[in-house]
Amino acid sequence: MKPKLVSALQENRMVMQEVKDTKSVVDALEYLNEIQNCVKRFQEYLAQGRIEEASGTITYMDSLLESPPITTERKIQIFDKLKSQLSIMKESLDQTLDNLLTQSISFKKVDDEEGFSLTVLSSIEGANATALLTSVFISLNEIDSINMQLSRLKKNVMKYLIVPLLKHRESWDASIEVDDNIKARLVIGPNSNVKNINKDRVFTPLITIFKFIYTFIFGGLDPSSKEFIILPLATQYASTFGKFISHDLRDVVISEYLSHVIPTETFEFKRFDEIAHDVRDFQAEMRKMGFMRQSRDAEEEEERTLGAYVAKVDVHFTIKKRDKLLELGRNIMLDGNFESEIIEEQEPELDYNEQDSLNDEQGVKSNNISEINKQKEVAEKDIFAIQNDNDIPNDGWEVDWNEGWDEGSWDESDDPQNKSESLINKNIKSEQITTKKKLVRYSISNKVKPLINLVIKTLNEACNLNSKSGVRLYQATLDFFDLYRAIMPVFHYNTFSNVPALAMLFRNDCIWLANQLLVVQSQFINSLSFDSEQADDIKGKISYNETIEELRELGKEWYDNQIDKQKGVLKEILDEMNGVQQIADDDRFEACQSAMNQILYTMNHLSKIWKDVLCPTEYYTVLGELIDSVLACMTDYVEDLYDISEVESEQLNLICKMLFQLENLFNEKGVNSIEKYTKNWTKFLQLTDILELSQAKIMSRFRNGELVCFTTGELEGLICALFADTQIRENTLSEIREGHPHYAEKLNIL
Repeated sequence: MKPKLVSALQENRMVMQEVKDTKSVVDALEYLNEIQNCVKRFQEYLAQGRIEEASGTITYMDSLLESPPITTERKIQIFDKLKSQLSIMKESLDQTLDNLLTQSISFKKVDDEEGFSLTVLSSIEGANATALLTSVFISLNEIDSINMQLSRLKKNVMKYLIVPLLKHRESWDASIEVDDNIKARLVIGPNSNVKNINKDRVFTPLITIFKFIYTFIFGGLDPSSKEFIILPLATQYASTFGKFISHDLRDVVISEYLSHVIPTETFEFKRFDEIAHDVRDFQAEMRKMGFMRQSRDAEEEEERTLGAYVAKVDVHFTIKKRDKLLELGRNIMLDGNFESEIIEEQEPELDYNEQDSLNDEQGVKSNNISEINKQKEVAEKDIFAIQNDNDIPNDGWEVDWNEGWDEGSWDESDDPQNKSESLINKNIKSEQITTKKKLVRYSISNKVKPLINLVIKTLNEACNLNSKSGVRLYQATLDFFDLYRAIMPVFHYNTFSNVPALAMLFRNDCIWLANQLLVVQSQFINSLSFDSEQADDIKGKISYNETIEELRELGKEWYDNQIDKQKGVLKEILDEMNGVQQIADDDRFEACQSAMNQILYTMNHLSKIWKDVLCPTEYYTVLGELIDSVLACMTDYVEDLYDISEVESEQLNLICKMLFQLENLFNEKGVNSIEKYTKNWTKFLQLTDILELSQAKIMSRFRNGELVCFTTGELEGLICALFADTQIRENTLSEIREGHPHYAEKLNIL
């Protein structure tokens, strides 16, 4: 019994397996038959132009391949063939849809006219059937090829429609033409009807373009009802298309239009409000059609939309103002024409208690605001024989460029007009110091007033903006002076290096600008509008002190370099003289005489070209320093001599006395003014006397303390140079080595 039962069970198991295998084969055959039917249906639909059904078949076949009822052993081989078949079907449909799109959507240049056109056919006549454009998009979406086609559409829309429209925005417009044969045409080109030109030449045509795309590409005309229909997925297509085109659209609208209409003057903001309103309306229309998403995140909105761009108009305004400021300033700075104008300025003399607060650096004025409280200019011919024809007003800053002074007026102080002149800035209180009005004059180039006027105009506009924008414009002026310090000494290096007058003129420009910035800084801080909570923070950020210091340093650098260069020129002349040895020889005497004449000529030349450039104190100080270098060299030459003859001493005296003519360069009121600025002048006078005196008279002066300007070593050298080596000379040298007898007493007196 048991064996029969086991045998029956085995037979049953075998039968069940056979049934299962048979069912698997049947299922596989049915599955493969369905796949084959899909292929056949696809081919039929495609041949009949029924592209929606064809795309649906591909989607259905793709889903079948996801879960096949086939065993693993056979699955790989069969699936490779089926997937290959599906891929071929997709490529075939893709090509068909691409051809249909090419026929239905065409971009081209308008014949015999300027402009471009976009023609859209709602239906396309095929060999066997008519395909609707709406069906094409439904099919593209079905087989996941919509993104590729929309991306290509975006490129053509930008190339043929939007970019040309924006480049010709002043005269071009967009218009739509629709005929009865279900054909729509968008034309971008010149507007022949002047009366119908849109006030807004940008966003209205752009809306026309996108409405055309939304209506005629993502929608269409129903062949039976002849009515426009919008696809259920039109908004989805618009959203996808919007993602593709949004950044390019934003960038080109900004670069071709908005960046050009950003205000450059504060009064233009009202006009820009209208443009901002147009932008908001444009975005609202784009959102209705789905080309733009609804704003959700403020930060994302700031980065990606035109609305965010126009909302930052204050930032773009300051950037544009900065660029314009630097451009205008650069043009002035690069101009190689240097005209000069004379400035007459009232400089205060401080009481003794205030004197310690002054910057006593030689050649550089104090940064006290009161030192620049009055300005005068002279419209007269300068040393370069060039007139200054133009002047730019300083509206709002009350900077008063005054005029007129005579050649001999450096020390005038009683002119009633001078006493009644207004301060540079009415808003700046004068420092609490006692002043005596003393007029000084110097020259500046024709560049610096236009430059400071540009800064003042910029800061005037900053005062009318919010605090952040005001600070941005202030920072633009810092960049402006950085540009000045970068361009002027480099671009004009050869000119400044080779023309002494221009070198000192540039130095004056730097100092004058620094002084003006003291006034500008004070008034700007007082005029800038900001909330009380921000006041301290903003005031701390606004400072021209560093810029002022840098300008002063630049001016001092060129001042010092020019003095060193002229000292070098004088030294070369003296070096060519090769000392004063054997000066009794006629040739040597003529060589020394020629060198002295060159020294006199050079100093007279520098005196003439610097007289109207430097203020009196600086002018005389520079001359004194240069003369000192000559006197020191001549003194060294004399001290290097040894035991010269009486004839040589007389000839040497004649040569040295030629330098007495330099005293004529100092015409300042006062006695012996050359001695005030030339520290070795008295010493040099004593030297010329010593060349003529006997040893006894020299020692008489020594004992009376009249030769304290010489060191004992210098006196020893002179005695050895002028007198023979005798016991008398040795006694004289011994007495000199003991030191000046009245030196200590004179120090106490001083």
